[in-house]
Parts: sequence; C-alpha cells; structure tokens
Amino acid sequence: MLSFEILPKKNIDIDAWRFVKDQVMGGKSDGSMALKESTNENFDFISAQGNVSTDGGGFLMFRKEIDANNLSDFSRVKFKARGNNEKYFIHIKTKGSIFPWVRYLGEFEVTNEWQDFEIEFTEFIRYSNKSPKKRNLNPSKIKLIGVEASGRDFDMDIDIASMSFSK
Repeated sequence: MLSFEILPKKNIDIDAWRFVKDQVMGGKSDGSMALKESTNENFDFISAQGNVSTDGGGFLMFRKEIDANNLSDFSRVKFKARGNNEKYFIHIKTKGSIFPWVRYLGEFEVTNEWQDFEIEFTEFIRYSNKSPKKRNLNPSKIKLIGVEASGRDFDMDIDIASMSFSK
C-alpha cells in the first residue's frame, strides 16, 4: 500500500512540529506538547495537554509543514490516538490559503485506549471564520497537517502516534 509518513513509529523529529496557541490572536488558551515513548509498545508519540478557552480565541494545536511535491495519489490520513474522551480535529492547510483561519478539518473522538483512525479526504470540511463549507480537499495542495483542539472550553489531553497519508 502506498503511503507518505508524517509521524514515524520511532525517532520522531519533535523540532519539525510546532505547538500553536490562540494567544497569537489575543486568546487565553494555554498548553504544551512533548515527545514520549510507549512503555508497553515499541513506538514514540507526541503528547499534548492544555486548556482551551473560548475567551478571545478558542484553540490549541500542534502541526507540521508537509514537504511533498504532490500528494494527489493519496485519499486519507491514518493515525493512532488516545486521550481524554473528547472530540479533536485533524487540521489541514493547503497551498494558496492566505488567511490562517481557512483550513480543512476532519473530526475524530478519542478514548483513553490507543485506537487506529482513518479519515478520508472526502470527509474533511473547509472552514473559514467558523463557517463550514463543503469544498473538496485537493491532496495535491496539502502544505500543513496538525491536530487541533477547538470550539469549546475544555481540557486538551491527547497522544498521537504513527501518522501517514495513504491510498
């Protein structure tokens, strides 16, 4: 099966990932991320915790720029996740997207046990200033992927492992 690795099982380059808070726009959400190693299984993962506050903003996210010429052969994002029984989003930005609030979101909900997820590109919804629009995500234009906690007041507590694009 054809795949494009975003987050490897081992030897994750944590410096390629950036934690972003809504404080860049005057919000009050706060949090952090760290690289961790599974004690029971043979993989590394990114762990992110924080508090999402809708007072002046309402998001926390960690993200990575994608260095690929063309991802048009891919149709989904696959990853492993666990957390605090909350809803999160895979956040994708595309080339040509000038404004930071324009992004594609794919929703998923975690439990406290590791689960494998697959979100088809056709399931992603384009958001612009909180307004959802059904517009197809063009994989050949993907430039950034992340995990976003947003839209309501809650505690972010999520672990993500082995992320990739696949056919």
